[in-house]
Amino acid sequence: MASLCCRCSRSLTLLTRYATRVDQRLLVVPRRQLASSSQQQKQLPDNMAKSTTQIQGRDDASLSRYPNFRSPGGILRGLDYAGTLTFALTGAVTAAQSGLDVFGSTMAAVITAVGGGTIRDAIFLNRRPFWTEESEYIWMGACMGLITFFVWPDVLEWQKEHKAEKKMKQLEQSDGSDDQKEVYDEMDAALDTLDAIGLSSFAIIGAQNGVRAGMPMIVSAICGMATSTFGGLTRDVLCGRPIRIVHSNAEIYAEPALAGATTYLVAERMGARPGLRIGLAMAMCIGSRFVAIKNDVKLHTWDTAQDNLGVAVRKRPTE
Repeated sequence: MASLCCRCSRSLTLLTRYATRVDQRLLVVPRRQLASSSQQQKQLPDNMAKSTTQIQGRDDASLSRYPNFRSPGGILRGLDYAGTLTFALTGAVTAAQSGLDVFGSTMAAVITAVGGGTIRDAIFLNRRPFWTEESEYIWMGACMGLITFFVWPDVLEWQKEHKAEKKMKQLEQSDGSDDQKEVYDEMDAALDTLDAIGLSSFAIIGAQNGVRAGMPMIVSAICGMATSTFGGLTRDVLCGRPIRIVHSNAEIYAEPALAGATTYLVAERMGARPGLRIGLAMAMCIGSRFVAIKNDVKLHTWDTAQDNLGVAVRKRPTE
């Protein structure tokens, strides 16, 4: 009987120890789960930040989300902002001179600023337009268009007077001979410079978007040209004017953008760093644009009035 009691007590002791070890092991699992859940909670803000960055727009070495002087992408973003404002200004001026009211001019300003990127995204890359994630471009275009509509007439009046004074000085220096070219003043130079900066930055960003979407090189080059010129194309259609990039009424415009985008893509294909390929593309686009302005470079067209070619064939000969 005594031996039986000893065996029972030993069995209870063993069961108690086993149960204690099981409880301790069961407690370890929730602690590990809690640790992993806490790590997930710590990682949650980072994931939220990444998703927020994706919603707000791209941010990488080639193009920062906001302008800064710490990286080539930040400088490119600043030039992109300057180009957006310049394109909006020229779009509003063109629309106002074509007879559009304040709303139409403001709309033309926004279209000129973001129209190229919109066509690139919606048609070539089959995605939502970039300004649905980066709405500041809409605000920049609308505000600049509205300000330009009311302020620019005074600026044009001042420029007219300034050019008249400069013209008189040229006539006095040339003994009164009226054989002088149109006066090209500082404001014209400033606008052409800002326009060339916007043209080149838009072309580079368009090419970057084509590369990021996995497009072939030729399609990425077209994306660059479209980003920088198709906003003006849409503006000209809206204003009922001859489309600048396909008429030789002025010096070449789309070709420097295409050259800049192609330069960027070639440098990127050769493995150049972001700063180098951006710099080379900017130099190519701005340089070719200024050469075209200085030498009045235009593409060849048919002389329909003299040779009775093209559209003139449909016209009846005058007696």
